Amino acid sequence: MFIPRDPSDHVTSPVEKTSAHGRTRRMTAAVCGWCGRLRYELAPAAVSMGMTCLGWLHHAVGVDPSAYVGYALGAVASAGLTWGGLKFKSGVATSLGVASTGTVINTAIGAVTGPSVPSLIAGGVVTIASYAVYVPWLVKTRHERFNLQIKAAKTAPLPDGMGINIGQGGVTGDTEEETALRRALVALGVPAVDVSRIVFTDTGWYAMVTLPPGKNTSAQVVIAKRQQLQANLDLPGRLRLTEGPQANQLIVRLQTTDPLAGDGIPWPGVRVDSVEQPIPIGIYPDGSEILIDLVDGHILIAGGTNKGKSGAVNVLAANLVACDDVDLAGIDMKPGALELGPWQPNMVALADDADTARQVLVWLKSEMHRRGKYLATLRGPNGERVKKWTRKHGKYIVLIIDELAELLRQAPDVVSELMTLMQVSRAMGIRIVAATQSPSEQAFGGKGTDTRQQFGTRIGLPVNEPTPINMIMGTGAYGKGWRLDELDLPGKTMVSSERYVEPNEGRCYWIDEQQILKTSLRFATGGYDTPAGPPPPPDPDPDPDPTPPSPPGGGGPRGGRPVLRAVPMYPDGSRIEENRLEMWRALEKAGPEGLTKGEAVRMGICNHHSTITPWLNQWVAQGWVEESGKRDRSVVFILSAAQHTPAAEVPADSKENASCPVSM
Repeated sequence: MFIPRDPSDHVTSPVEKTSAHGRTRRMTAAVCGWCGRLRYELAPAAVSMGMTCLGWLHHAVGVDPSAYVGYALGAVASAGLTWGGLKFKSGVATSLGVASTGTVINTAIGAVTGPSVPSLIAGGVVTIASYAVYVPWLVKTRHERFNLQIKAAKTAPLPDGMGINIGQGGVTGDTEEETALRRALVALGVPAVDVSRIVFTDTGWYAMVTLPPGKNTSAQVVIAKRQQLQANLDLPGRLRLTEGPQANQLIVRLQTTDPLAGDGIPWPGVRVDSVEQPIPIGIYPDGSEILIDLVDGHILIAGGTNKGKSGAVNVLAANLVACDDVDLAGIDMKPGALELGPWQPNMVALADDADTARQVLVWLKSEMHRRGKYLATLRGPNGERVKKWTRKHGKYIVLIIDELAELLRQAPDVVSELMTLMQVSRAMGIRIVAATQSPSEQAFGGKGTDTRQQFGTRIGLPVNEPTPINMIMGTGAYGKGWRLDELDLPGKTMVSSERYVEPNEGRCYWIDEQQILKTSLRFATGGYDTPAGPPPPPDPDPDPDPTPPSPPGGGGPRGGRPVLRAVPMYPDGSRIEENRLEMWRALEKAGPEGLTKGEAVRMGICNHHSTITPWLNQWVAQGWVEESGKRDRSVVFILSAAQHTPAAEVPADSKENASCPVSM
């Protein structure tokens, strides 16, 4: 029976010989073990085959007339037993009589004809008839035995001297661990029909358990009672349960040692120089690194609060800033960009509120269109269209979004831009890394706009309960073993991607603040590796950023750095509402001549069915707007010269924007 094995598992059983003799011994042992476990199921077939072979042996040594008389008397006697059982309504006598009659006839035919087709047919008929009687009896007996074991386990511990029950399947096994597992399942009320050979590894052991058929004895039922099963097991270690290949099969793993335990696994430093290389973010128990293929698709990082999300994000960012074929952008919904702020010198844009985040997404969308038009002009060696962006066409763009749920809560209108980018931008070399500690339907855009399917790589971190697991890792992930609720340390992770299709527990690297600062400064200054101490002061009057080079082949599909403009504000510092912004700017443009409501209607700012009177009255009450006589029998409104603070956009070519593309 095949049992899926964790990639981190190393079998530590004695080294098996590779000679032909060793293989024969192992094969013989496996067959004997299989026959021993299925001894009750194989009994009728074994008896029928044995009697057939006995008849052939009799034929080989010769059959005299007295033997025929013996076979005839045996057949008559067994037939009489069958008749008596039927007459006196004895099921046991009837079953024995039918089995005896078939066995005698089968043996007699083998003795007369020897190894022949009639003998084989007779043996097959007898075997089938035997199972027709034997199987119902076996099932009934097993159910009665299981019920007895369950009752005994619930009332008291199973003693070593329970008589015949202790030797029956479902209670004892070949090893101490198998016996403990069988008894734990009995105490749970789900006795095991079969337990495969336990395989021992460096970190513990695992086995496949076949459960009785039925809704209340399925693998899902046992998985839901994992804590109770571990208490019944009474063995040191951490129990993990996953569904097997069939509905009534369960894979049981007990982890007795944890090579990933401790305060954290230090980040070893930058390991890549191109985004097209796999990015290492952590290790598995066997020492192999957890590799993320960013070019394969967008990445989701999700987990509970203080469970290592920031560490995973910063390790990815630290490797990306070292890649010379990446432009990095960020959206950090923590005020002041507390998480991604240290990477600002390495980014073409960093937003820390809904307004600037909206502008970053609009810029990415326009960049996506420019790149698509550029790719449409390219042809391959055989004249075929180029449909996928690579580093030879220009830099990739990676957008890191920290607190995705907060972004969509504060700016629900950006869902359309985000959805478009998620679905279309991969071919244009744009990738999105989204992190959230509040995985929910709303965090992924809600019904009809769910972006989860667009994340080809999912990095799951510890969660406090099973509910978010299917939302993070995909439908049915909980039953398939993606048990993020069993990850017991911050930074522990399970990664789902094209590279990793089976659940396997690993742990992300931990990068501290000093490493973040040092890496950011090193790659922001073109290779400057700062020693301990403060960094050198910046140039007091930096030159504007140069225009990024166009990709090979001409044209300018990359569009350069985005310019995040200042948010329009009232004189008191509050943001001007979207629907009032046009009226406010019209008043600014009118200057001392002012503006009337009729003129606003003619300019298309409002119409006769809507009114701007409440806005103007509010602004007048605040002292921002004054009434200045009448024109065409309408009141003229002008901005107060003493109070007015212009809300016009900062020019796109200003030195401030050119040197710092971040609007805080």
